[in-house]
Amino acid sequence: MPPRIIKYTEAIKEATDQMMEIDKDVFVVGLGVTDKNGADGTTAGLKLKYPNRVFDVPLSEGAFTGMAVGAAINGLKPIVHHGRVEFSLFAADQIFTQAAKWNYMFGGNNGVPIVFRIIVGRQWGNGPQHAQALYALFGNVPGLKVVIPSTPRMAKGLLVSALRDKNPVVILEPRWLLQLKQDVPAEIYGEPLDKAVVVKEGKDITVVSYGDGLISALEAVSLINDRVSVELIDLVSINPIDYEAVFSSVRKTGRLLCVDITNDAFNVGSEVISKVAQQHLLRLADHPASLSCPNVPCPTSAALTEFYYPTKVDIANAVLRAMHKATITHKLTFEELHFAPTLTIP
Repeated sequence: MPPRIIKYTEAIKEATDQMMEIDKDVFVVGLGVTDKNGADGTTAGLKLKYPNRVFDVPLSEGAFTGMAVGAAINGLKPIVHHGRVEFSLFAADQIFTQAAKWNYMFGGNNGVPIVFRIIVGRQWGNGPQHAQALYALFGNVPGLKVVIPSTPRMAKGLLVSALRDKNPVVILEPRWLLQLKQDVPAEIYGEPLDKAVVVKEGKDITVVSYGDGLISALEAVSLINDRVSVELIDLVSINPIDYEAVFSSVRKTGRLLCVDITNDAFNVGSEVISKVAQQHLLRLADHPASLSCPNVPCPTSAALTEFYYPTKVDIANAVLRAMHKATITHKLTFEELHFAPTLTIP
């Protein structure tokens, strides 16, 4: 069959539509989800098809998230959309304390089948208050499953699996990736909520990333060509983290580089490096390394953000330095530095 190329946003909308069609308990709630291009296009047209199951709401994240948590406790399957991660923090009690802890507090047979779709991360000009990722904040919460789709195919499969799960699932969707394209199956399928994926096999160094960092790492591998054999791992899930996949890879390569598109302090890569360092049976050829953003808020100015996020060149050179090879000089265009990618990926 010829490839079926669709965007990241279209993959999410398709998964939502297909699951709503087969499961009447699924409904969507969030600010602007009934708009013509609702939720960045991921809910466009769904209000017309499911008029009683797609709800726009007043500007009160705590109220509508709490309502959805209550609905999930009573057996419905809400998809709650927060258009910016900062806005979801107004519902922190409902997400972190109520949904995440309910099943634990009431005997282990009282699931909360709710999906929180939360947009995170960079976008040109959004500045300190609208460009945060906060991955570690969500990954730190017991009772939440937390996944980050790095591709359109993964976005569709993870949303399907999240809606089939009896537990609260947080899907952190990097805004930087919303225009990515990929061949995505038309049928309903799920992706595991707790498994990392080896995107590319290699023997010299393990590179671990997720979300938009994973896409930058893929581009970095292309820049390196065959100079280094890179094993690239997409974590997919940050709660739980599939440590065994990482250990297995590092056992083979003996080297580890973690890439985070978020601040350096307390990030996911630091946790992965910590766990690798604690494995006394792992023998490393060199100390683990990490690439991430500086421990300051993201600036608004394009002149400053040019140096804020790790780029594909930064990642490529980190890999080359780890292998004691000459680094590359590759000047990125303004568009590459500041505009979200519109790539079609394998």
